[in-house]
Amino acid sequence: MTEYDVVVIGSGLGGLSAAALLARAGLHVAVVERNEHPGGYAQVFRRGPYLFDPAIHFTLDAGPRGFTPKMLAHLGVADRVRFVASDHTYRSFFPGLTVDAKRGRDAFLATHQELFPADADGLARLFRMRQDIFAQLAALPQKLGPDGLAAAMETAPLVFRHRMSSVEEVLAEYLRDTRTAAAVASIWPYVGSPPARMSFLLFNQMLESLHEGCYYAVGSFQTLVDALAAAVVENGGDVLLGGAATKILVRDGRAVGVEVAGDTILTARAVVSNADPQHTFGELLGWEHAGGVLRRRIGRYHLSPSAVALYGILRADPAELGLVHENFVFPSWDHGRTWSDLRAGRPGGIWVSVPTLLDPSLAATGEHLSVVTGLVPARADGSWRAVRDATAEEMLRTADGLVPGLRDAFEIVEIATPDTLHRYTNSTGGAIYGWENIPAQTASKRLAHRTPVDGLFLSGQWSEEGTSSLRVLTSGRATAALVAGDLGRPGAVPDLGGPSFLNQLRGDDR
Repeated sequence: MTEYDVVVIGSGLGGLSAAALLARAGLHVAVVERNEHPGGYAQVFRRGPYLFDPAIHFTLDAGPRGFTPKMLAHLGVADRVRFVASDHTYRSFFPGLTVDAKRGRDAFLATHQELFPADADGLARLFRMRQDIFAQLAALPQKLGPDGLAAAMETAPLVFRHRMSSVEEVLAEYLRDTRTAAAVASIWPYVGSPPARMSFLLFNQMLESLHEGCYYAVGSFQTLVDALAAAVVENGGDVLLGGAATKILVRDGRAVGVEVAGDTILTARAVVSNADPQHTFGELLGWEHAGGVLRRRIGRYHLSPSAVALYGILRADPAELGLVHENFVFPSWDHGRTWSDLRAGRPGGIWVSVPTLLDPSLAATGEHLSVVTGLVPARADGSWRAVRDATAEEMLRTADGLVPGLRDAFEIVEIATPDTLHRYTNSTGGAIYGWENIPAQTASKRLAHRTPVDGLFLSGQWSEEGTSSLRVLTSGRATAALVAGDLGRPGAVPDLGGPSFLNQLRGDDR
């Protein structure tokens, strides 16, 4: 039996960031990871001379004053991760039109106004409103007191007006041409919900952050994983690999430790789970401890899609194909049609990443790596092996229809399916974004960091901050602050900023 202050289950970015910050705060921390390597969706894999990031293609708020660099500096490992910015936000290929979304708010707006002149005024009004709602959200306190709701609604009327709005509903108020709206909403595959379903507040925060630039970690995002793991160890903690957590121990209604495969017992004053809540509560804890209210709530949640990802070598100059670092491929202007196809099992929301445009070191000189990702239903039941190759071919044919030459230039090295993603992360169905990012499952409508079981906390994309590498890092910070406060170290975890609106919309939904 080994004694710790905190045991963290899962070494994804949400778990590692929480663990590193708690260790830095002076608490004795252990991270338990069932895989042989840390990182969850952020761990890389190598095939011959090629290094692939399996899931993270870029991150946000990683400029000199951004959240992640500030966190790494606080942890003392800032020199181990170097971020490089992309000149392009993304490029979208639609039938008959290519949209080059350039970095910077003004450049982004101007590009769309030039392509859709009939909606130029509407776009200008939309972008003014988007900027206002972003500022209002940032001005809200992280926590609303018992009498703070009315004041918050007066301070941020746009936020409360649109807290349950979809992207499609808001864009329709400003734009007459459905093609304009389709172009503006191009980023929806990044969060797995089409405009008719996607939370406008989440969309707006993500797009505003994208205006500031998207960043790649030189040497792959494994450098970020390794820096966080090093911060745990160098501050007196342990990262325990190759042993799965099998049980969360409870005494007198409080989490008091974790049992690890092989009958190892790690006692703790608090436990943080970065795992899928269905696994956390249903298998590790037991629903009898979680309570019927939480079980029914989790049962009502919708999973995000999963994905099929093709990792390959691009035997052509990306520029000659018209590719930038991040590229969306939409064979239809109707995102609703794409979503319907996706739900029927056909890959949709396809995007093509070329990481070597930002980091040539990932491949041999003059070669380019590429990842083609298509969203599919979250179904990890062993059935994907039979359709894997046909699905890959369909994705490449679809992309080639709008990016001619891509199919012949793309040499597949590896294919991941929902079964693969489930095997590495134990995420239900291989869901890549946790719960689906609809208004009813965004911010405070996701699961809270503090659970009904004393001493048990949640971190990661299933919790309040939600989806994206940046958000799971901020979830780790938020969880660490709560745990440190409970364990007698209030204020030991600094704020660090970040795009969190985790507690800002509370008041009528719990």
